[in-house]
Amino acid sequence: MLPLAIRKLITAWFCVIALGANISVAQTWQVNLQQADIGVFIQQVSKMTGKSFIIDPRVKGKVSVISSQELNEEAVYHLLLSVLRVHGFAAVETPDGVKVVPQNIAKQSGVDFDSQGIAAGGLLVTRMIPVKQATASELVPILRPLIPQYGHLAAVDSVNALIISDHADNIRELESLIERLDNSNEGAVRVIGLNHAWANDILDLLTELNSGSAGPEKQSSSAILSTKVIADDRTNRMVLKGEAEEIESLVHLIQQLDTPTKSSSRLSVIPLRYADAPKTAELISGLMGANGLTEGSANQTIYVKADEDLNALVIRANPNVLVDIQSVLKELDVPRAQVLVEAIIAEVTMDDAEAFGFQWLFGDVSDSSSPVFGTNFNAAGNSITEIATGIATGRPTLSNGLTAAGIRFNSNGDLNLAGILQAIESNSNANLLSTPKIMTLDNQTSKILVGETRPFQTGGYADSSSNAFVTTTREDIGLTLEVTPHINAGDEVRMEVLQIVEAASAEPSSLGTITTKREISTTVIAGNRRTIVLGGLIEDNVIEVQQKVPLLGDLPVIGALFRSTSHENQKKNLLVFIRPTILRSQQDMQQVTDDKFNAFRSIEISQGFPLTRPEALNDRFDAPYTVAQ
Repeated sequence: MLPLAIRKLITAWFCVIALGANISVAQTWQVNLQQADIGVFIQQVSKMTGKSFIIDPRVKGKVSVISSQELNEEAVYHLLLSVLRVHGFAAVETPDGVKVVPQNIAKQSGVDFDSQGIAAGGLLVTRMIPVKQATASELVPILRPLIPQYGHLAAVDSVNALIISDHADNIRELESLIERLDNSNEGAVRVIGLNHAWANDILDLLTELNSGSAGPEKQSSSAILSTKVIADDRTNRMVLKGEAEEIESLVHLIQQLDTPTKSSSRLSVIPLRYADAPKTAELISGLMGANGLTEGSANQTIYVKADEDLNALVIRANPNVLVDIQSVLKELDVPRAQVLVEAIIAEVTMDDAEAFGFQWLFGDVSDSSSPVFGTNFNAAGNSITEIATGIATGRPTLSNGLTAAGIRFNSNGDLNLAGILQAIESNSNANLLSTPKIMTLDNQTSKILVGETRPFQTGGYADSSSNAFVTTTREDIGLTLEVTPHINAGDEVRMEVLQIVEAASAEPSSLGTITTKREISTTVIAGNRRTIVLGGLIEDNVIEVQQKVPLLGDLPVIGALFRSTSHENQKKNLLVFIRPTILRSQQDMQQVTDDKFNAFRSIEISQGFPLTRPEALNDRFDAPYTVAQ
């Protein structure tokens, strides 16, 4: 037994050690509150933990907390989060501090993204949970009842993941549940190739076996017990996924069903929606060696016939060959794009003409024995002989323009001297603007003709009895637009264009009708909704005619009395433009139709003829056309 003094010394030493240990140990608190203000409680926790809190004004109430143990800083903070959650509040961590807000508006307060899953259990956070085996969207109806109203649950199909906003501890529980549901979808995968049967037929049999009745529609997949069965049409194989024991039993059943039949061919009717049945049948026949030709080692005969009335194909072939044909038809039977081709033909013609001349006559025109002298020019209009004869007979005929005459008569009243001045200037402008439009399918030739049909004389005959007759033919005259568009991969259109503008001329001819014709035949490439010029013509003709008396017409000043001058200038400008518009969908075509119809309506309204039924374009075909009175 140690002496008393030594025992006291040892006791004092341990007390010093214990005192040093208490200095290094973290501070703890015992929290006991009865109906304390929640704001005061948060303020005390802030002092204990050193955290900053941002309190929403709607966070109010009394709280009661009873703790029988000492709590450190982390435990005190978790205690606060639990208390807030019980009273309908949520804590959201931000760079500026911890926001305390009501739970129903917590999602609008910038919920923190907890990528590592280490947030405190009572915090409101957002997590993204990837799904490996199952489909994320299929798990949403299962998990949604477990999410509170203030939480959020959504599936992201592109990455097969779930987005969850909730308290961190709830998300951890859901993550465990998701992991179990995800693993339950795992299982063995088995691929079975079929030699005789068709994969879709086997799938229909298994579906009927599982459900007890055959459905009216073909199923793409079927659940046999807990095993998933899928038919692969492209390779005529069955894909099984599930428990190994069930897969083995299904494999044995499928092998029993995959037996050769008396007739290895399968007859099928495939309706076409967009493709042309005869052309498609010819293409498939050339590709597969069909229509009675034997192909392959199995002595297989393939028949492909087209039903034009139903626009369908009737095919007889083995299931594996039929699958190949169906895959080709799937790529061929697609809607073809359409092209709206708009052309603009602008032609401007300007004619200017000027004529000035002086003519004179000396002599007695009534006396045939008396000599007559004078000038006779027709560049300015009427010749002097025509005018003098008209005056003498009392029926003068004058040409267009200004005509001034000085006339003297002899004692008998007969004309023996006349001087006539004639001047004229004319201007004529003509503007032709045509905008033909035509809609056609891609790679399809189309034609529009706007004009008239005229008769043309081709021959004549007269017999001995003076019975004469002529032979004629009728030809179309007007504006013709013929185009074949080809849409390429770059959203451009290669067009084979034939543009003809033909009109009947007013100039008379003993041989029949004379026509003027402007034609462009070319192949161009234009972008979608891009206008290009096809061609044009700029013509400028100048015609100047001068008639004069030799020597006298060249004299200065007075030479104008012995000459006549006419000047004519003809200018013609012609340009042809074209613009293609690609229409790939019904919406594009409807938009273009509405735009053109609205433009037509605006013209009618501006002319004072508004339609009585302008609500919809389809009403134009449901009701008769009427004009508002």
